[in-house]
Amino acid sequence: MILYVDVLFAINFSMDFISLFSAAHLTHRKVMKKRILLAALIGAVYSVVEMIYPIKSSPISIGISILVSLIMCIVAYYEAKIIIFLKMFIIYWGVSVALGGFMSVLYSALNKILSEYIENYSYQNVYNGARFFIIIALTLIASTVFGRAFSSEKNTKKVSLEIVIDEISYKLTGLCDSGNLLTEPISGKSVILVDAKSEVGQRIDSASEFSKRFIPYSSTEKNGLLKGIVPEKIKIEEISVEAVVATVNNNFAGCEACIPTSLI
Repeated sequence: MILYVDVLFAINFSMDFISLFSAAHLTHRKVMKKRILLAALIGAVYSVVEMIYPIKSSPISIGISILVSLIMCIVAYYEAKIIIFLKMFIIYWGVSVALGGFMSVLYSALNKILSEYIENYSYQNVYNGARFFIIIALTLIASTVFGRAFSSEKNTKKVSLEIVIDEISYKLTGLCDSGNLLTEPISGKSVILVDAKSEVGQRIDSASEFSKRFIPYSSTEKNGLLKGIVPEKIKIEEISVEAVVATVNNNFAGCEACIPTSLI
């Protein structure tokens, strides 16, 4: 059977990108899409090289495959804490296996459905009808994931934010984030996150403990409590809103605050 390198590359690149992106999405981990693209490219190139220069020893082949997967995850999800990185690596493998299983089921189903038409739909006697439709399905899935991944970046909205504490007004640039679902448990108010290193962040951290609100949070990295306060006034694009403002050690894509989209 003749194997077309461009088709093999496209299929593996799409599968790797979908798996890497899905693993990040499942863990609510923010990653650079360019890093995922590069990692998927590494996986696709390896799949082509492995097909052209096959390794006869199964243990060595498996070892190299695992090594390449580790490199892909390092590129996509680099994390200084080894335990967090290992979690992402395991989740990526789980997604890859699940996606591979799904495509195998799809392949078998299409083979049965199209068995009597395989010869008529064959592409230069290389790809039968089932394979042809699988390639189309992969392309559609990859296009959807690519579109979602990059449209989320294009639709990122930055707004002006004013926070008044003890009659002092602080003006910041806020990044709207649909992933910020934090709420203060007593009042149920949404939580605006600000960089602890910013002027307003330092002012909040220095506030009296009696005036602070405590917001529990959970992430793939750790669980804990954020400390915040209820400012005298909050304005987003000159519109007054009610929210709790808490500090985190983070920079939000160059902005000083992360605003829940529910407040916009």
